[in-house]
Amino acid sequence: MARRRSQRGGAMIEFTLTGIPLMFMMISIVQMSIGMWHYHTLQYAVKEAGAYLAIHGSSTGYCKSNTCQIQNVATVLKNDAIGIPPSGVTVTFTPVLNDHVTTGTAHSCRLDNCVTDTTTWPISGYNTINSEFEIKATYTWNNALGMIAPGAGGSVAFSTPTFPGYTHQIIMY
Repeated sequence: MARRRSQRGGAMIEFTLTGIPLMFMMISIVQMSIGMWHYHTLQYAVKEAGAYLAIHGSSTGYCKSNTCQIQNVATVLKNDAIGIPPSGVTVTFTPVLNDHVTTGTAHSCRLDNCVTDTTTWPISGYNTINSEFEIKATYTWNNALGMIAPGAGGSVAFSTPTFPGYTHQIIMY
């Protein structure tokens, strides 16, 4: 009988020594997978928004009446950024001169505000066929790893990564 009691205690110690680290490892794998998904989704959404602007950004094509606005491009970005909260994404629209020289007329906004922004973009002079532009987006991801293991006495802490999205394209039509 005494032997059975010691075996039950041994199983509990074994579970404690192996089960807790395994649960932490599984939660870590899930969190890293979610982070990779957010990174890929943001990059995909920025590329799609850039493709939309490349097709619809010319003042002689789709935007004849100067109706192209930040909200049109931002709506495409928001619709393709599935699972990413718009309040956490900052978007910067930049017209580009030849040789990848950016100008000082960039427009930045948070994605949830961009979808209602009626600012005309691309701006006059940069909305012709063969004009270049950049769209940059950043998303600060707050993962659950910091909640589970905030660090030993503050010496080790999980940072909150910032995921970038970028596209550089040419207005085609």
